[in-house]
Amino acid sequence: MKKIKMFMGAVLCMNLLVVSGCDSVVQSAVVEEKDKTDQKKEENKETVQKTVAEQVGAPETYQATIQADLRSAEREDKENPMKFTLTADAPVKVPDVDAICLKKVKRVLISEEEQNKIKDTFGKGQPVQEENNENEQAGTYTVDGLTYRYSYTKSEQESDVKELGFRIAKFIFDDCGDMTLAPSEKKEREERFQNYIKAGSGKVSEKEAKDKVPSLVSGDWEIFESFSKKLTEGSTTLEKDDFIFERMIDGIPVNYVRETSLPVNEQALEWENEDGTLHEGQSEGWESEVLTMDFCSGTIQSFLHRNPIETSNISDEGLFLLPFDEIKDIFEKTITLQIMTEDKNRLISVDGGSDYRYPSIDAQSAEMTITKVQLGYMRMQSGDNDTESILIPVWDFYGTWTSEEPEYEYGNGAGDGPVIGNVTMDDAGVPLLTIDARDGSVIQRVQAGWAVSTKSKAAT
Repeated sequence: MKKIKMFMGAVLCMNLLVVSGCDSVVQSAVVEEKDKTDQKKEENKETVQKTVAEQVGAPETYQATIQADLRSAEREDKENPMKFTLTADAPVKVPDVDAICLKKVKRVLISEEEQNKIKDTFGKGQPVQEENNENEQAGTYTVDGLTYRYSYTKSEQESDVKELGFRIAKFIFDDCGDMTLAPSEKKEREERFQNYIKAGSGKVSEKEAKDKVPSLVSGDWEIFESFSKKLTEGSTTLEKDDFIFERMIDGIPVNYVRETSLPVNEQALEWENEDGTLHEGQSEGWESEVLTMDFCSGTIQSFLHRNPIETSNISDEGLFLLPFDEIKDIFEKTITLQIMTEDKNRLISVDGGSDYRYPSIDAQSAEMTITKVQLGYMRMQSGDNDTESILIPVWDFYGTWTSEEPEYEYGNGAGDGPVIGNVTMDDAGVPLLTIDARDGSVIQRVQAGWAVSTKSKAAT
């Protein structure tokens, strides 16, 4: 199994300039893990008694500029460094709670009662046409002229499921943009737009979306991110509103991470034994909980709830949390090291978009923007237990980037195609760095590329 390489014999961060308030120039990219002796805990005993906001002393916004020429032994072009710039003017989200405690978390299933709530809400009492598959049950409803398809994945218990989705059938046509559609598809899309107008009520606010959740899903939820865009068909324009939710535990968010970015191992892909037996891939750990809802002209377009969790206290004692000033120093000293040493290579797609959190090591230039910094829970696996884990407090630095890539072939060079020009990663659910809020250690919770895993801190 491949492992992420945390430190390499690379020459990094030449001409590194860091500006963060009145900070001085950062010379080192090495982060030492914080001392967690009993003596230090005693010294910080008074701090633990403060609220979380008072403990960490975080500003409302994190502001910084980092400029660096990055070099690495892994770069194809060893003569010219990557011209790297990071900027931040990002909100800092801190839970308004007295303390953060360790939690035990276990996987649970979507109960039959919750399934019925969801189907009754979106099906509006209409009859369903059932479709039965081996591992998935599905069916369709027609409501207000719109055809919805629901599906759920069965568990060992017949009545409970681990995933339930509900969406407009063939809803991709609403996002087709300038794609060439067959006459029948164009007609279907035009009819759907008219039905959205009849059934809908305009734009959906974050409050309206959040107010719908309690009647569908148990627990407390907040909106992690929302997106809106215009959809146009002829002279008709509709508003499409998408919402990503994150679970709240005693007022503390379980920080959202896009599930496709979480760690995988070599067996996450199909693999073959020496005798030629082909095996299906298995992901490492559990997949994260997901709750999303999309609306078009105020009408539900899709809904998904997957892998629900249940938590309990390990201890009522509030955890010691490092001040934010120390956390942001660790981030600024570490981010360039991560970019140039994380297991290469992050495969860049030829359409100009990337599914990975960092640019290629061989990028000619890269511009990174921090969009949000959030203190919340992260699920940490406990040994080989695949049904229970713990929740620990972490800081996630979310952001986006664009890079200028050289023209050469990724993959095996057999028709994968060249990468030319700008490449962008702009997904809201990808933290660029995760730091343990207790001791400042960097956690590898996001994969570097295909078939990558870590042993130090197995995080999901």
